[in-house]
Amino acid sequence: MKQIVVFILAAIGLISNADVATSASALESLLPAETVLLIAAPEYASAKKHFKASALGKFWDSAEFRPFRKKFADGFEANVLVRIEEELAVDFERFEEMANGPVALAVVLEQDISTQPSLLFLLDAGRKTFTLRRTLSQLERDWKKEGHEVSETEIGGVDFATVSDPDSDVKVHVGRVGAQLIIGTGANHIEGVLNRLNGKVDGALIGNTAFAMDRNALLNEADIYMWADFGRFIPQLLDNVPFGAELGIDFSEVVGSLGFNELGTSAITYRDRPDGVHLNMFFGLPESKRKGLFNLLNTRLADASPPVFVPTDVVTYTRWRADLSDAWSNFEKLLLELSPDVANVVEFTVGLLGKDKDSNFDFKKKFLANFGDDLIFYQMPPKDLSLSSLGSGSMVALVKSPDPEGLIQGIGAIPGILPPPLNEAELKPRKLGKNTAYSFGLIELPDPSTGELVESEVLFAVKEGYLAISNDVDQLLALLDGKKQHALTKRERLAMAATVVGGTDSGFFSYQNDRVMIRSVVDTLNANADQFGMIFSMIPMEGLNEVSLDDWLDFSLLPKGEIIAKYFDFTVYGASNDGRGFTLKMFSPRPQGLKR
Repeated sequence: MKQIVVFILAAIGLISNADVATSASALESLLPAETVLLIAAPEYASAKKHFKASALGKFWDSAEFRPFRKKFADGFEANVLVRIEEELAVDFERFEEMANGPVALAVVLEQDISTQPSLLFLLDAGRKTFTLRRTLSQLERDWKKEGHEVSETEIGGVDFATVSDPDSDVKVHVGRVGAQLIIGTGANHIEGVLNRLNGKVDGALIGNTAFAMDRNALLNEADIYMWADFGRFIPQLLDNVPFGAELGIDFSEVVGSLGFNELGTSAITYRDRPDGVHLNMFFGLPESKRKGLFNLLNTRLADASPPVFVPTDVVTYTRWRADLSDAWSNFEKLLLELSPDVANVVEFTVGLLGKDKDSNFDFKKKFLANFGDDLIFYQMPPKDLSLSSLGSGSMVALVKSPDPEGLIQGIGAIPGILPPPLNEAELKPRKLGKNTAYSFGLIELPDPSTGELVESEVLFAVKEGYLAISNDVDQLLALLDGKKQHALTKRERLAMAATVVGGTDSGFFSYQNDRVMIRSVVDTLNANADQFGMIFSMIPMEGLNEVSLDDWLDFSLLPKGEIIAKYFDFTVYGASNDGRGFTLKMFSPRPQGLKR
């Protein structure tokens, strides 16, 4: 990662003076077929325009957020960005403003697998050819003043400026063909780009079958995307993984058992449109090759919509129709394959659970083999603005089971194998209205912000074929009593948003109330702003003039949550798996009343 960052920062400070006219070309027609990692904005100007018009972009530029944002930006620029720009003689803002067409950073494999992959950066300045040439000329003068060693290299008939990294053998070449800026560490791949700019089509990324499939299915219309071909570089990584003999582990076998060596391509795509923000993540893994961890991700088509007892004022809700008993069986197989000795220890330990009180108790039958195919979780907003409550509102989890009472018995058996005095913990019944719940009693946990011990309790109960778990008596009682309340499933626009991520019948669906969450976070940070000076003082900032983070992050400048709530609404998530792999979709509809 460090080399990539250094490459980008150093590379755009180099120049060349080629004046060959060219028109903007699609990224996939210029980049090499050997590309294994690509971060790209196919039309940078459009992507920037879309973001500025988005709800998040409007929030970032809003007058309400400006005082906090300005102090943070000023601190970062004065203590980090300016120092980098002075060292490299680079004005990053000028390059960012110049980007008009495609912009891409690619990692490209070399034929010799023992050679470090090459890096390639492309930026199309569109009609700003003259501005690009003038900027590069100025930067060349700045580099010479700074004493950087820059030589000249001819690649494909074009003069490139070349700089050598004093700490390695890596050389970075920079050239300009019209409005096309080309920066790379591999002269052979740069020459390929030049050939394709001149009309030759051989060796282009579009000819990579795996990329072409993902382009049509995933990448089209994305404002920004990241694409990786794990299937091509994971084998190379495995060849360089240490054996681990001193630990008795073959890391290559571990990676294989986990299933990572079967991964194909992966992609993350982002696009903002008038209806909202779309973010998709894809992991390519053929169904026939799924094993290890990835075998646990398989879900069946089933209803994952919010049940009527999930209230509309939840902060988060998730429902996953996974067979947890089958997941445990897969975990046992995985563990046995990775380490038979460890698997035997786990099996022996599991066999002991509950035997201290009942020699006939079968923990595996009562607990591990007693799960159904439905997991439901929802969480309420924090009750106050203390730091300890940040992101920790009362929660309820439900696990489907053919015998939920048996799950509770299994939970009660767990302390039996713990060291004293934990082994003395006893799961006891307690009355909740007309219902019976079970609890280990009050436990004391340290408050992360004050260090003081705070009493907490986790309760277990049975709810119509489900084991219900909660850390809040009132929430659990409302669930058990079937208290009528406005249901999340009736929330305005939720059904519409769900269709964008594949509906609620794919076996996985999740919801997040961004408006409530951001109000809680902003108000909590603002209310506790005076505590962060001490927290930030403990974070080392060597090399940055000993500046403290509280010079950048002044949470007292944050606006009230209710003021910025209009920029946020909610987000939904959906997941699916097919013959090609797994897909996670996210959609945040544009808040109503917020003009584009």
